[in-house]
Amino acid sequence: MAGTNIVNADRISKSWGTRTVLSEVSLGLSTGDVIGVVGRNGDGKSTLLALLTGSLEPDSGTVTRTNGISIGVLAQAETRRDQTVRDLVVGGQPDHVWAANREARPIVEDMLSDIDLDRAMADLSGGERRRAALVSIMLGDHDLLVLDEPTNHLDIEGVQWLADHLRHRNCAQVIVTHDRWFLDTVATRTWEVHDGSVDTYEGGYNDWMFARAERQHQADAAEQRRQNLARKE
Repeated sequence: MAGTNIVNADRISKSWGTRTVLSEVSLGLSTGDVIGVVGRNGDGKSTLLALLTGSLEPDSGTVTRTNGISIGVLAQAETRRDQTVRDLVVGGQPDHVWAANREARPIVEDMLSDIDLDRAMADLSGGERRRAALVSIMLGDHDLLVLDEPTNHLDIEGVQWLADHLRHRNCAQVIVTHDRWFLDTVATRTWEVHDGSVDTYEGGYNDWMFARAERQHQADAAEQRRQNLARKE
């Protein structure tokens, strides 16, 4: 059964200087969707996420979001450093409070077991700050998770844990990652961002590769027929 539409983009365009990154793109996002976003570096994946979440406005077109929707965003930008890990992850709660939460405790203990919650964010490495930011989003009650390269700085066990967690998460998700296994494990649909447009495919990374090759084959065959007809004429 189709989910309820929560974010809708209608003919959105965005340019940086003289370069058009997205041109009149229309797409929708519904409850239950888990979208993997693929494309070459610089083709507009992060720009698309920023437009969908409202941190960036399109040059033209509109993005509408369901009133009251909660969106958790893991962006590639740096997190705030003027707070402790405890402040960011559990809102400053003491251990006996957050540890009593059956949902929060395994997430914090599995992902941040090597980090003292009272350490300043400024004292962490880039990978540790990234991990803390990811955990803070996982602990939120969001309708939509938008994750830009969430597997960066995670070891194999961390990637496996995140995939298992997201597969059991009851919310819409949009994920940019170069991790093919991760996309195949979690994504139900794939958006390919290229040449100012976004193509939609069913399934994860391998399904996308197969479907893209089939589309190219059909396009080549159609072009060959066109050329043959032109020669006959």
